[in-house]
Amino acid sequence: MFSAFWEEVLFSSMKIIAHRGNKRYTPENTMAAFYSASSYLVDGIELDLQFTKDEVPVVIHDSKIDRTTNGRGYVSSFTFNELRQFDAGSWFHEIFRGEKIPSFEEVLNWATDKQITLHVELKKQKTLHHAFVDKCMGLIDNSELGDNIVISSFYPPYLSYIKEKHQSIKTALLTKSPFFRAKEYLSKVGADAIHIRHSYYGARFYRKWSTSGIPIRTYHIQSIKEALKCHKLRVDSIITNDPRKMIEIFHNVKTTS
Repeated sequence: MFSAFWEEVLFSSMKIIAHRGNKRYTPENTMAAFYSASSYLVDGIELDLQFTKDEVPVVIHDSKIDRTTNGRGYVSSFTFNELRQFDAGSWFHEIFRGEKIPSFEEVLNWATDKQITLHVELKKQKTLHHAFVDKCMGLIDNSELGDNIVISSFYPPYLSYIKEKHQSIKTALLTKSPFFRAKEYLSKVGADAIHIRHSYYGARFYRKWSTSGIPIRTYHIQSIKEALKCHKLRVDSIITNDPRKMIEIFHNVKTTS
């Protein structure tokens, strides 16, 4: 019989969130990455939003397009139509040539009939802070996907502003390091959960936070060993570059006698 530990993993409620889609096998933050991640029956997909020159929220991690397209320059210096002229796939592999930077609206439309939570990171903009947040929230309101969306950011003023106008939307504070008096601080900045970079030091806080009712979602999970540790410490979700591997472990364990 398999061990009690693996029995616990088999019935684990820890969720698997695909980081920027299926980032390991497809070009990140593209529709190809999201299609691929959803084929593994993940619980959620994480994606990042930036703002174009003509104020369109688009799905891309960096403030510049240099790393993940064949173009050069800041996202904010291009209109949406100009950004769509760049190739966002061939840098990863030739078979993805022709992939485009998606708009947030395109992803919302795609997710309408999916049983997936979108974990949407708002990247800090140099200007137009309220306009950026308002556009993103307007698209969410029109999509009727509010219950299946979590808004996260490293920039607390975005979360506070959202909670002032959209109290029912779920929010999460992104952080690279743990902090004390977590419940009080989350309440102050308008966050419902913590998205934290996994580390040996940070792991010392997971169980305490979780026990106090704070959903903990960890990112930068590099191995099954780290994922299992997060599971043991009652982490709500892991945000992973390899959702296929994690799904096999946590949602589809093969049992033998």
